[in-house]
Amino acid sequence: MPHNHDTLNDPAVAQKPELRLRALESFLIENGHIEPPVLSALISAFGNRIDPDASPAMAIGGEPDQSPAQVGAAAMLAIPRDSLGPVFRENWEGLAFALALALADRGTFTWAEWAEVFGQEIKDAHADGDRDGHYYGYWVATLEQIVAHKGLAARAG
Repeated sequence: MPHNHDTLNDPAVAQKPELRLRALESFLIENGHIEPPVLSALISAFGNRIDPDASPAMAIGGEPDQSPAQVGAAAMLAIPRDSLGPVFRENWEGLAFALALALADRGTFTWAEWAEVFGQEIKDAHADGDRDGHYYGYWVATLEQIVAHKGLAARAG
């Protein structure tokens, strides 16, 4: 899949993963790709677990010779967590997590597919010189890539 983060016309929006995520959330709900009660339940379960100091358990990016799937799988294991499960620095991060769970639950993608796309997003960002990318910013970019690749926009409404 091509690496394309320039899908929005407004550069200010394109640089803010939380704004892109809110637009994606609206699109997915309005077009029936996610059921609001399911998303609400996931947000209730995970979205309130805020820790401003949360960070991945290890550096993400992998070695240059690793495949995107290897990088993605390792990065998924690094998800910020405490003894009770995932934690997020901000509410929108919990929403990104919940959207991914909801789409996976519907069968939109497998976690192996997620690891491949997630890893490619990380590798591409690192190749572009962004070695300090926001962990959940990569999640948002991965969600965007999967929605585009799976043709959900073509099946809208």
